[in-house]
Amino acid sequence: MKNIAILGSTGSVGTQAFDVIRTNPELYRVCAL
Repeated sequence: MKNIAILGSTGSVGTQAFDVIRTNPELYRVCAL
């Protein structure tokens, strides 16, 4: 599992990154948003 910090989650890249993390919860954990 990888810990991920998403900086700027309201933009296009941030929302796409969050979608990937949300569909793969066994691989990623959001530690900062």
